[in-house]
Amino acid sequence: MGFRIHFGCADLARTTIGRTPDPLWEVLLGMHMLQTEDEPSVFGAWRQRARAKLTELERELLVLAPPIGYSPDFLTPAASVNGLDAGLAAVAATPQHQLEQEVRRLSGEVRLPGWTRRLAAGDPGVLKKVCEGLKHFHRTKIAPQLPSMSPTIARDVKLHSDTVTTGGFEKLAKTLHPAMQWGPPVLHVDMRHINRDLYLRGRGLRLVPSFFCWRHPIMPADPDLPPVLVYPVTHDPAWSEPTGQPADPERALADLLGRTRAAVLRSISVGACSTSELAARAGISLASASEHARVLHRTGLVTTRRAGNAVRHTISPIGTHILTGTRA
Repeated sequence: MGFRIHFGCADLARTTIGRTPDPLWEVLLGMHMLQTEDEPSVFGAWRQRARAKLTELERELLVLAPPIGYSPDFLTPAASVNGLDAGLAAVAATPQHQLEQEVRRLSGEVRLPGWTRRLAAGDPGVLKKVCEGLKHFHRTKIAPQLPSMSPTIARDVKLHSDTVTTGGFEKLAKTLHPAMQWGPPVLHVDMRHINRDLYLRGRGLRLVPSFFCWRHPIMPADPDLPPVLVYPVTHDPAWSEPTGQPADPERALADLLGRTRAAVLRSISVGACSTSELAARAGISLASASEHARVLHRTGLVTTRRAGNAVRHTISPIGTHILTGTRA
């Protein structure tokens, strides 16, 4: 059992490893994790905080992301690799026939509320609400964890990039996840509840490290979509605050700077970045990232320096003091 990914020579040449979290995959997998009790030592404190802050819209959207079984592919479009706004624009533009097909498939596994019939019909108002819920979930449940997520994923990507350099794809497949086995020209992913083949046909494979992915890798269900394999990174249980912590540092920082600007400051604290990299990290538009970075620079929380035709943003000592002081 499992899924078998069939490679050709061109596929090996076009296989890549993502360097940052994919925002909509993290939203989907965060929704999965929110509905389980898996790994309380790692996700228990985050789960407790996230459940306490769920909005009614977010609760409604959980039906589209059952923790076991099928989740619709339109929730994780390929455009999400370019940031949250690009991904949400792709969700909003999902063709009606895809919505109908995927909602019908989901209805065969879970009982769906009435509003999903309008979703399947491509109702723009319902699609807009779905995008609003996904964006809010990312802003309030995923983005505040970026200072912990980004270094973890960066270490993982560096490790696997070094593995490719020294040992090629064969060695990489052995180290990505215990469920993966490489038997040229097939990558076998051992999963008890799935039995299918995916032929890449020259499209290559995008490997995406994920913080909220757990137990086993995951792929889109539709074989005609751009091939993606999302795999879990190694976690440090210390990333999540103890469940008994009385203060809410994320709320305090958001109260001081505003939610989006606080997320931008946290994103810059991960490491120096360009404006486009900042937009992808924070899950906001390029224009919004530029404006927030400008304000943070003017207030002395961020240092911005020009490097050729681009600029690089770095958190300042004052910004670090505010960030770490609030979180202490």
